Amino acid sequence: MFRKKKLEHSQSLNDVGDSEVQTIYSDLVTFVMMLFILLFVLSYNDEKTHDFMTELQVRFGEKIEDKQQTVSTDVLLVSKINHYIKKEDLSEYAHVVVDEYRVKLILSSPVLFQSGKVDISTKGKDILAGVGAIFDSVMNPLEIEGHTDNVPIRTDEYPSNWELSFFRAFTVVKYYMFTRGYNPVRLTAKGFGEYRPLVSNDSSLNRAKNRRIEINVIRITEVDDFDEATY
Repeated sequence: MFRKKKLEHSQSLNDVGDSEVQTIYSDLVTFVMMLFILLFVLSYNDEKTHDFMTELQVRFGEKIEDKQQTVSTDVLLVSKINHYIKKEDLSEYAHVVVDEYRVKLILSSPVLFQSGKVDISTKGKDILAGVGAIFDSVMNPLEIEGHTDNVPIRTDEYPSNWELSFFRAFTVVKYYMFTRGYNPVRLTAKGFGEYRPLVSNDSSLNRAKNRRIEINVIRITEVDDFDEATY
C-alpha cells in the first residue's frame, strides 16, 4: 500500500512538471514568433506590412497575455513609425532602434533646429506632430534625450553643449505637453551634450550623426510600472 501511494505521488509530481514545461515551451514559441515578426517589420516597413500588423493585432490581441501583448504593441508602434518615415521621405533624418527597454526614434537635430538654437523649426514641428499622432495611440512614458557633437558652443545663452542638448530636449517636451496635451508626468527631458555619441566625432558626417534628438517610448513590462490613471 505504501509503495502504491508513493508511485501515485511520484506520478503526480511528473504531471505537474510536464505542465510547467508545456507552459514554458508555449511562452518561448510565442516570443520567438513575435521576434521574427518584429524583424520582418524592421526589414519591410511598407503599407502592406502596417496593414498586416493591424489585422494581427485585431485578431489575436485579446488572446495574448500581458507580456506578449507588450511585444505586439511595440511591433505595431515600430511599424507605424517606419511607415510614417517612409511616407514623409525622412529616411535620411530619422530611424528606429528597438532594445529590451524601449522603442527609440532618433531624429537628426538639423531637421528640428537651426544651428545653436533650441526653437523648433517649422519642418520640425510637422515631424513632431506626425510622430505625435502615433504616440497618441499608446500611454507609455516618453523620455526625450538631446545630444550634440563635440564642437564647443560657448555662447552667452548656452555656455556648453550640455545646456544646449538639455534645452532642445526640454523644448520637445514642452511641445508635446502644450501642443498635444500630454500629461507632464509622462514626459522626461534629458541632455547629454557630446558625452554619448553614436559614432566617433572624427568627420563632419559623423558629427552630424551625433547631433540628434532621441524620443524613447519606454516599454511597460509589469503592471506595477504603470498606472493608467496617472497619465
